[in-house]
Amino acid sequence: LVALTEAPAGTRLVAEGERLRCVVPAGGGTRRFKLALTREAVAPAPPRLRKAADLVALARPGRALWPERLTVQGVMDTGTAAWVVDDVPVPFDNPWQAQMRFGGFDFFSDGRRAALCTWNGDVWIVSGLDSTLGALTWKRFAAGLFETLGLKIVDDVILVNGRDQITRLVDLNGDDEADRYECFNNDICTTRNFHEFSFDLQTDRDGNFYFAKGGPVKGGGRGFDPIVPHNGTVLKLSRDGSRLDIYSSGLRAPNGIGVSPDGQVTAGDNEGTWVPHCKLHWLRPGSFQGVVDTAQMAVKPDDYNPPLCWFPMGVDNSGGGQTWVTSDRWGPLTGELLHLSYGQSSIYVVSRESIDGQVQGGVVRLPVTLGSSAMRGRFSPRDGQLWVCGLRGWQTNAARLTAFQRVRFTGAPVRLPKALWAVEGGLALQFTTPLDPALAGDVQSYALEQWNYVWGPMYGSPEVSVRNPDPKLVESAKSSEQQSYQVHDKVAIRAARLVANDTVLLEIPDLRPAMQCHLKVDVESMDGAEMVFDLWHTIHRLGAMPPGWVKGPAQ
Repeated sequence: LVALTEAPAGTRLVAEGERLRCVVPAGGGTRRFKLALTREAVAPAPPRLRKAADLVALARPGRALWPERLTVQGVMDTGTAAWVVDDVPVPFDNPWQAQMRFGGFDFFSDGRRAALCTWNGDVWIVSGLDSTLGALTWKRFAAGLFETLGLKIVDDVILVNGRDQITRLVDLNGDDEADRYECFNNDICTTRNFHEFSFDLQTDRDGNFYFAKGGPVKGGGRGFDPIVPHNGTVLKLSRDGSRLDIYSSGLRAPNGIGVSPDGQVTAGDNEGTWVPHCKLHWLRPGSFQGVVDTAQMAVKPDDYNPPLCWFPMGVDNSGGGQTWVTSDRWGPLTGELLHLSYGQSSIYVVSRESIDGQVQGGVVRLPVTLGSSAMRGRFSPRDGQLWVCGLRGWQTNAARLTAFQRVRFTGAPVRLPKALWAVEGGLALQFTTPLDPALAGDVQSYALEQWNYVWGPMYGSPEVSVRNPDPKLVESAKSSEQQSYQVHDKVAIRAARLVANDTVLLEIPDLRPAMQCHLKVDVESMDGAEMVFDLWHTIHRLGAMPPGWVKGPAQ
């Protein structure tokens, strides 16, 4: 039974199946009335209702729930490498015993403050993020949210992505504490499955939001619980929060995405059902990325949009997000793409090329050591440096439960591979510094292996020869797990020569497209510094040899 009192003229209750809707005529000014409900089938007498309360007072800011501000001392890395890692100590010992496991962050416009969300549903603000990281202050800003693993600040207002909705947190009185928790959008479909997290939160140049939704992986990681709309997708939300659309589907556990300054969307994904190995996706609107269960299509697809590259387990067993180098104060990598690894607590520089519309490339590890996993990264608008946060859950080698750190460029020489091109008959590799000609031109400075994976419904994949695959093994790998089978092709490098002082052309007559390539490099820079790297890349297609790179004898 429902009772209504003091309602404006024209107010009515409308029954809609099992729902009851209260319709109030449009009008200006404050309208105050009271609605009473009872579960009793028959009320003994009409309920006596007191006058409707003034709810406006309840919408005003109240006293702070967490007034304490916790001070820590930043730790500056005094190393001399090109990039060093500064640390912002985390207040694990706090008055509320709140667990600190950071799942997302962003900077306010002043660059001296950042907001971080935790897997346990808190949002914290840390202040004092200047160049020297002196005394830093932590303040708890919000709590009670649902597994928040993405955060974005728009016009200095925090929006946080949880499993249930994207929530806009408004501080009405400037005390660094949220007074209003607004539902910005809750169109997301979710179930009780333990694994279908809602990951990350990014925006494009037009202000649209992007985030990823995991698939409902069964305990143990194999197969899925019943699929609902939005499982295994990257989603696009209009800047006003009014429209939610699937941008790309067919993912399993995309713990992190990236959006470039020109709107290109990327995502990682983790090995499992329909995912032979971890990979980095270069997404297209409407694309299907390989997990048939989460295709979100009426007809099951039989092919998928190839990733930019694949990763062996030891390189990335559980991906994080991606970050574009938008700063000109972070060394010679401006405009490049970085891939973060939650599983290996690493940052990778991504090389990429497009051949006939197909994007492909690979990664090389940035030589830094992080305190926890690498899940989210952003460049500070104040110091132009990369900041990273992450947490320790399952399937990661993270040293600490969580960390918030700055990867700072020192100005020291950078000695890294920067670009890789796959061409008919060879690979061209560009470095950030001129090379010693003698070692760069020695074929013994390089070694190359190639292999393929098997796309199918099993967990993981064997590693299969590109040149002589075993057809029976490939077919059986679609119905039974064969991860122990590993056959790699060692590929001969006939010659190596400098085509520019920082670029080497490796002549490889038997180079073929392959899902996984591993190129070992052991050279020196012109100033005598050792340069030893492992590059992990994917070749979908071979491009034409550029003019001026005509094959010839090694130099």
